[in-house]
Order: sequence, then structure tokens, then C-alpha cells
Amino acid sequence: MQEKVKSTGKRQKKNWFQGLRSEFKKIVWTDRPTLAKQTVAVTVITIILAVMISIMDSAILEGINLLIR
Repeated sequence: MQEKVKSTGKRQKKNWFQGLRSEFKKIVWTDRPTLAKQTVAVTVITIILAVMISIMDSAILEGINLLIR
């Protein structure tokens, strides 16, 4: 009885991996130049937003300090 359960489990895993493999074949991967451009764009936007948030945080902190004094 236990051997039957084990073989069924292996079969399910095999079917799952086959399904996973077939799904990965359907993926359309971007080419390297496009990927590089998008990576640079995301990095630049992230840096710009980080600087903007930092400036706003400092300004708000200074405003609160002026109100407290």
C-alpha cells in the first residue's frame, strides 16, 4: 500500500516538472539590449526617487524643528 503511494507521488512530481518545463518554453524573454536599457532606467528612477524622498524628509524635519523651537 505504501509503495503505491510513493510511486504516485513521484509521478505527480514528474508531471509537475513537465508542466513547469512546458510553461517556461512559453515565456518570451527580452533581448539583452532591451534588458540593459530597462535596468538602467529602473536604477536611475530609483536613485532620483531616493534623493527626492531624502530632501523631503530633511525639509519636513527642519520644519518640525522650527515649530518646536
